[in-house]
Amino acid sequence: MHLKNNSADKVFIDYEGTLGEGKIKVYYDFNDEKLNLFDIETDGSVDGKTETFTGNKTIYIIIESDGKCNEGSFSFVLERSKK
Repeated sequence: MHLKNNSADKVFIDYEGTLGEGKIKVYYDFNDEKLNLFDIETDGSVDGKTETFTGNKTIYIIIESDGKCNEGSFSFVLERSKK
């Protein structure tokens, strides 16, 4: 999955997720650097925001599972920072 900032505005990733069973690590790749966004395990949930990004860039979301996972839901939204 990728998110695209089509302007010069400062933006951040607003994210949330739940997982019924399993273990997942979520990363984002920005400027060819793979950074941990969050880890989530069985019956877990997460809700947060990243640091601010600047410029016209593509940000890739990478989801890696540790085996089989069930009943998960994830949301990633690129939002403009307030000036």
